Amino acid sequence: MARVLLRFSESIVEEPIIAQIILELKIPINIITAHVDSKGGEVLAEVPNEALDKVIKAFRQRGAVVSLPKLIEVDSEKCISCGACVTLCPVESIKIDEDKSVVFDKEKCIGSICSACVDACPTRAIKSPKQNNAEAAANCKL
Repeated sequence: MARVLLRFSESIVEEPIIAQIILELKIPINIITAHVDSKGGEVLAEVPNEALDKVIKAFRQRGAVVSLPKLIEVDSEKCISCGACVTLCPVESIKIDEDKSVVFDKEKCIGSICSACVDACPTRAIKSPKQNNAEAAANCKL
């Protein structure tokens, strides 16, 4: 599954775009997080890898801004396994292992759209790469 970040402007946020695309393409879309109100919104969703290009194209045709969020990067040389990042992770992608070391689950991480762990790290071992729309476009074969 690939993760996509969908941004909806105020002018299209009231439209059932996600439902339309699911029904039209018959592709399951799993919503991970959503922050939507009358002024617009962001939705982080998972899409099957084999349907990624088709889904991105469909959302863009309906006016949504689509990007592929990058995951955090951890410098294991700097990490002291203090655990400051563990309690802040909203999706529990950071855990303390049996040997008391910090373990990052990249499958669960929602990456650059969250980055709560980045500011918590006292040694700055965690970085959140920023991604612009040009990079997202380059990642898609449309």
